[in-house]
Amino acid sequence: MPFVSVQEHIILSPYFDHLSFFFNEDWRLHASDIVSIMIKLADDGLGSISSQGVDKTLTDQDRRRLDEGVVICKEILRRFGACDEDMFLGTVIAGHPGGMLPLTEKEASSFHSDRLPENLYVADASLLPKSLGNPPILTIIAMAKRISKLCCEQVI
Repeated sequence: MPFVSVQEHIILSPYFDHLSFFFNEDWRLHASDIVSIMIKLADDGLGSISSQGVDKTLTDQDRRRLDEGVVICKEILRRFGACDEDMFLGTVIAGHPGGMLPLTEKEASSFHSDRLPENLYVADASLLPKSLGNPPILTIIAMAKRISKLCCEQVI
């Protein structure tokens, strides 16, 4: 994300969506002919995770926020000279699903969830209390470094 436009409930940023390019049939143009804008939002904290996988549907509010973003993105693309008939949507992707395995206050110092086996750690946005709506990569890197250090201390 080289730069962002922060709106009330969303962030917009230039972003080439590789998943959509390879797996969404609407993306039939050559990659060099695509200008894309990512809509990033903090979705509602509803959903669950189990041994069956992740169950997450977008709420009405999530959809409204995405729709607001689409309107703004289309206006930006029009200003660049794009025609509406040449515009298409990407795939909705949960890039950093925050809040799926949030740490309790007791677990915060060990970075280990009591819901996991003793020798298994998670080092991603799922440990955060909720979806942030902002890029969490620096926080994820810091958590991963801390968890790596804790794991190394246990081995020694």
